[in-house]
Amino acid sequence: MAEQTVDVKSPVITDRRNEAIHYLAMLVWPFGIMIDAFRHWEKPWSKNVFWLFCIFFGYTFIIAKSSSSLDSAAVARQFVNYTHANMSLGELWRTFYSESSNIVDIVQPLLFLLVSSVTDNPTILFTVFAVIFGYFYSRNLWLVLGYIKGNFNIVLFVFFLTFALTNPIWNINGFRMYAAAQIFLYGTLSYLLEGKSKKIIWSAVSVLFHYSFLLPVVILFLFTIIKNRINIYLGFFVLTAFIKELDLQMVRSFLSFLPPVFQLRVEGYTSTEYAAAISSIKQSASWFLPLSSKCIAWVTYGMSLFIYFFYRETLKERKDLITLFCFSLLLCGFANIMSLIPSGHRFLSISHSFIFPLFIIFISNTPVTRGLSIIKGISMPLLIFYCLITIRLGMEHYGLMTLFGNPIYATFSDSVPLIEGIKGLF
Repeated sequence: MAEQTVDVKSPVITDRRNEAIHYLAMLVWPFGIMIDAFRHWEKPWSKNVFWLFCIFFGYTFIIAKSSSSLDSAAVARQFVNYTHANMSLGELWRTFYSESSNIVDIVQPLLFLLVSSVTDNPTILFTVFAVIFGYFYSRNLWLVLGYIKGNFNIVLFVFFLTFALTNPIWNINGFRMYAAAQIFLYGTLSYLLEGKSKKIIWSAVSVLFHYSFLLPVVILFLFTIIKNRINIYLGFFVLTAFIKELDLQMVRSFLSFLPPVFQLRVEGYTSTEYAAAISSIKQSASWFLPLSSKCIAWVTYGMSLFIYFFYRETLKERKDLITLFCFSLLLCGFANIMSLIPSGHRFLSISHSFIFPLFIIFISNTPVTRGLSIIKGISMPLLIFYCLITIRLGMEHYGLMTLFGNPIYATFSDSVPLIEGIKGLF
């Protein structure tokens, strides 16, 4: 009987070998291997390599000092309190949606309880945050990558980087809100682009992470009823751009339909004291922060209007793209309104995470014309500025260990925020 031989040069064998090498190499240099994985983004395992880097990022995430007002400092303090509370799962469960406890976000307290039963180290908690956030983050990025056709040129790279930075991995600093955003994007984008109705359940799950996602879920529900009405959505989107003020009392009245337990949170976020505190923070912010927000807004309006006036009929030939465009316009319109109340600006990043996949797919699937070249040329410096500022903000949460270290070395070493190290050089 003749012996069977295995072709070691088989594409399947080679691909499996590359996959194994990348997984093992993550123990040596996660950041470098993650970058290399993007060169092989067509491979199914590449998104898992990126996910592993996200986990490593969580492990090396620099938690703000206790005196800081950043979310991570408050989360670390709350977690330590859980480690000393000796609370049972049943006791915690009874506090959910209770007016006395004011707990309306379920997932984070559950993670507090589960992780605190094993360790009192906040680093492990943020690693768990990164496991959850990174899973949905990686899937969202690769879903969009799968729709790119043709050469991955510099324009596509900048637009894709902008999409990736609308809700980057260092947003585990505000895990409740931004993990909810990734999960809502995961479910809704799959539904809009691929018609996977069952994925909508993930959109609803986002409410368990942050109660404010009741609004995006309701918007999605309305959209499934109204369907594609591009003229109405575009008009609403443009109209909301001119709304300059929003009365906080009117917001509370509008949200009066919510159960009493939610009213407590709404009143807190729309109080005049909270609004004054947020206004003070914005006024003390560096000049480049509001400018970067304007840059991505200008591109959003410019690209949206360009597509509407010159490619509306072409877009209608693809149900997936016109559906994504219509929902994005509707969501962007509501985000414009929500951005006028304290902390409501976070909804803008959520809306951008929907509209930029549309821009990316549109650019990669549309033949180059003079008009398209002009709008892309105008967008490039604006988006590059936005990306640079967003990366600069992320430097508060990662250091050289994240960029050049590995899990083994990170276990025995501390790191300082990269921005502090850069400032120390001057």
